[in-house]
Amino acid sequence: MAFYNSCRNVKLTGSVLHGDCRNKNGKYIYSTIDLNRYIGNKEGCFNTKDNGFFDSAMNVRLEGSVLHAQLQQTGGHWHDEQTIDLNLIIYNNDGDLKFKQHMHESILKTGSFFYLDDCVLHGLLLGYNGKYNVARINLNDHYGNKNGSFQSEDNHFWYSCRSLTLEPTPGALTLKGELRNWDKEYQHAEANLAICIMNDDGNFRFVRHDGFFDRDGWFAKTFEGVPLIGFVIAGVHEAAGNHEHAARALAKCANSSIVCVGVVVGFMLGESVGSVIGAGIATPIGIWVETEIKEHLIEDPMLLAEFEDATLGRYIGETLLNMGMAAIPGDPIANMTGAAGNEALKVTFRKALTNYTRQVVAGMRSTVAPTEIESKTKILLSGIGDLLKGQPPASWGEAEEKVKNVLRKRGAEMVNVPPMVDFKL
Repeated sequence: MAFYNSCRNVKLTGSVLHGDCRNKNGKYIYSTIDLNRYIGNKEGCFNTKDNGFFDSAMNVRLEGSVLHAQLQQTGGHWHDEQTIDLNLIIYNNDGDLKFKQHMHESILKTGSFFYLDDCVLHGLLLGYNGKYNVARINLNDHYGNKNGSFQSEDNHFWYSCRSLTLEPTPGALTLKGELRNWDKEYQHAEANLAICIMNDDGNFRFVRHDGFFDRDGWFAKTFEGVPLIGFVIAGVHEAAGNHEHAARALAKCANSSIVCVGVVVGFMLGESVGSVIGAGIATPIGIWVETEIKEHLIEDPMLLAEFEDATLGRYIGETLLNMGMAAIPGDPIANMTGAAGNEALKVTFRKALTNYTRQVVAGMRSTVAPTEIESKTKILLSGIGDLLKGQPPASWGEAEEKVKNVLRKRGAEMVNVPPMVDFKL
């Protein structure tokens, strides 16, 4: 799981990360890890494919789970301050801090926001610098039509297809459509793009991998690390790698709409972001709202809903900002804090919303209706978009202030407060 939400007393000494990490039995164990062994400096930017960043760094500090530093370039110039969210690369392995060996090749593990524009696949891919890059690839250059079926390492399927759609799931990125066969009739066809399309340091790269798969082959090695839905609830349960166990685990944490909405959004974002957000939602936000807030606000469900929106939205928005994006001049989605980038981000969210919601809810034994989750998610995404532009919704601050007033009057103790709420009582 993302380490920060299952550890306490987290601090940085030099390049060494310290923390008391909770194990499976709930006991906290002191652990350390030297970040200098796993993070490098590539021309003034963090690089998780190298090591030794600390030897050419200054002003190194830790804020929450985010590492800050200025790194020196080859010519001696000091680059602007760089950041990387350590939740992306450090995890808590039963009380022991470990470096996450990213399989950067897998777009399922390191990609988000996949969508189609005609036959061009678009998405955001995590680079070795810990930032997202805008990526695109023309599928027509790499897939053909063989008698009504997709054929990899071929081309020009686009001219004999119709009704092309993309279906992202935790275990696949499926291209679906109808292809004309040799009898000139259209038939259903689909292909898992995640088999042959790789993440090459933030860029799509086609490599044919759909031959014979044995259990030690590329397919098994890539997908054995992608749990079905489980990554979004890492903070509550370890999900087994099959649908039934994952659905059971999901049902256990789906006690409120805040967790359900968090699961949907985490699912939409993919494992790289979803694991960080999922762990945070499952532990400091969801549990805190359930145990500390509902006890005092149970008679005011509208205020509770407003507060959940504010808490969850701020957490997700700040997580996205911490991860940032690699700026690509001229590309509107590259600037997450700009109006154009924000709008592109929200459009992509909306495209995936209905499909993802149905897929996640399908396996849940929960009293929360899918329509409620979908409606709540739409409101939440709008607020997150405003936050990314530097304009947090006024309603969020108002809801938090109302909650503070209620807590003051009732004399409630402020314990286990999520850092994103920042009550100062």
